[in-house]
Amino acid sequence: MVIRLKKLLSVLLGILLIVLGLLFLLYGVSALKNKETPATDSPKQITQAQAPAEQPMIALTFDDGPYGPVTSRILDALQKENGKATFFIVGSRIAGREETVKKIAAAGCEIGNHTYDHVTLRGLNDAQVLDQLQKDDEALKKVVGHESTLLRPPGGIYEKHLLTLTDKPIVLWTIDTMDWSHQNKDITVKRVLDNVEDGDIILMHDLFPATADAVEELVPELTKRGFQLVTVSELIAARREPDGVVLRQSA
Repeated sequence: MVIRLKKLLSVLLGILLIVLGLLFLLYGVSALKNKETPATDSPKQITQAQAPAEQPMIALTFDDGPYGPVTSRILDALQKENGKATFFIVGSRIAGREETVKKIAAAGCEIGNHTYDHVTLRGLNDAQVLDQLQKDDEALKKVVGHESTLLRPPGGIYEKHLLTLTDKPIVLWTIDTMDWSHQNKDITVKRVLDNVEDGDIILMHDLFPATADAVEELVPELTKRGFQLVTVSELIAARREPDGVVLRQSA
């Protein structure tokens, strides 16, 4: 009787172990399936949050770079206040400064086209204009993986025909600091703070230490005054057709 009972218990124990093994196997397969097949309703990645349109905003823009010692200081100043800016990059100046361009993109700032050789577009034929724009975009794409989103002609000089050659918004400005001319921090700061209003596009150049000095003073002060520091594309999205921007549909 005792021997039969032991055999029965051994059989039951064996069955129990088999059942537990099957359950463990089913759990493992289910977990693996869930890991390999992500939920279909997972949110899409958002690369850049849109600035609240109801709050005052301005776009700081920088031409003619990159130049590491200055561009990096500007990015650091912006980061301290969670600000963004737009950099209009000259393609021929990228070589040897790739890390600075990557830093601009990694900071969530916007990159615009400023031609490959910083040439005046007025007077060039269509092929020459397209060559300048395409070469700049190709140089940018090799470094950051995408082309520019905006276009600023050097000197802001262009012919209306340019609107038929590009889909990019043509970005000019509403406040010109003339920082390239005087290279004086105090003058740059004063020109901005004395004139700045909601929706302004401010022109500077990330080539001069005095400009970095000015930005380090301007960014916290502008933020203190309630301005969001946004990219030009964010400004366009919030203000539809802001002053200083020429959209193709306006042609």
